[in-house]
Amino acid sequence: MAEESVPAQSQADGSEHEETEAQVFEPSKEILALSQKGGLSMVLQTVVATMFAWLIVILPTVFILLFVYISWLRIPLAVYAGYCYLDPSIEDGVGRRTEWVRRLGVWKYVNAYFPVRLVVDQRLDPSLSYVFGVSPHGILCFSGQVVIGSQQSGLDESFEGITIHPIVLHHALKLPIFHEYGLALGSLSSSRESIRRCLAHGNGDSVAIVVGGAKESLHTNRGNRKLVLQNRKGFVREAIIAGAPLVPTFIFGENDIYAQLEHPLLRKVQLWLQSRMMFALPLFYGRFGIVPRRTPLTAVFGRPVAVEKNPTPSHDEINQTHARYLNEL
Repeated sequence: MAEESVPAQSQADGSEHEETEAQVFEPSKEILALSQKGGLSMVLQTVVATMFAWLIVILPTVFILLFVYISWLRIPLAVYAGYCYLDPSIEDGVGRRTEWVRRLGVWKYVNAYFPVRLVVDQRLDPSLSYVFGVSPHGILCFSGQVVIGSQQSGLDESFEGITIHPIVLHHALKLPIFHEYGLALGSLSSSRESIRRCLAHGNGDSVAIVVGGAKESLHTNRGNRKLVLQNRKGFVREAIIAGAPLVPTFIFGENDIYAQLEHPLLRKVQLWLQSRMMFALPLFYGRFGIVPRRTPLTAVFGRPVAVEKNPTPSHDEINQTHARYLNEL
């Protein structure tokens, strides 16, 4: 397990708030030393980071190859696929977070490739549940794995007593083998029922929702900060229903991992496909094609936006809270 991050104090600016001290958690000495190594260590970091970037493709592909080429495995694999589809852990609001997976030694190579720096504007009360609104989406949404999924990022120490569940597309969590990986990181389905069950627990059980979703991935490019937020209000509604404060979260570096091909005609086709298939198809590239760029990630967690619990929030209440959230972000 990585050496515990030590917070350094810095002054947080807030025009609408009484000034408070933000805490900055730098990468551990072990991670920093590893990230500066060259030779075989650098090659290993690159290979591991690339594999993690593409796990959502690699793991289901392994399943398909096993099913096609090993005939005696077809029946048990078919049963397993059915289990993945019907597994109640996807939507029970608890999931199946597995700590030994989150602290595997291989994570240090991923976090050395993407060193994570955490900036926490305000300590959170572990007796409450929170809705973390995460931006930007990026191409493959690395923040869910590197910042929230791995223990090496130092997030567990930064928010002691709070369990953050990354929210993942419902159908993605049903993909064979990736199903196990996603649940091990603490992921839950993006359905309303799943989010509401989690937030109803209180006692630190929280959700992290990438607000911009698939549409925002089409704006991903190095140096681009364009977000899709104006009409994204479902996460605000769920926060009000649960009485869970909203925590604006921005991951600097997420959009720098891959570059994207851009052309007006291509964008029209992508938007048309996205409107019908509910996911985007960005044409992107990294180093040597599919290798992600080595990029430091700075995750900034803003001051929580307080909400008053209301099981039937009005449109005006949602809009006002949404505006406060955008202002804080």
